[in-house]
Amino acid sequence: MNTTPTPSRIDDLAAKVAESIPGLFAEATDQITEAINSVMETAQENDGAKAILTLPISVKWDLDGTAVIVSLGVNVKRKYEQIKNLDDHDQPKLGLVEENN
Repeated sequence: MNTTPTPSRIDDLAAKVAESIPGLFAEATDQITEAINSVMETAQENDGAKAILTLPISVKWDLDGTAVIVSLGVNVKRKYEQIKNLDDHDQPKLGLVEENN
């Protein structure tokens, strides 16, 4: 490693990241709008579901060089889940009540 990250280099990094974010959002506006519409549609189809869109910002810093890569992720993630209970093998069944999982 050529240089040790110092508070001033970290401040420079933070400034470069902050400088990059508005441009990333401008570049991704159409995709963000599509993602918003998709999330809203899914929330409306599932009564009571919250409409939440996650837009992760990632920073990669080449500590041996000078490059800082700032990226904005735009995608719609759909998650489906079911909750099932596993039998507790340490607890013997008494057979008094029919159990449904």
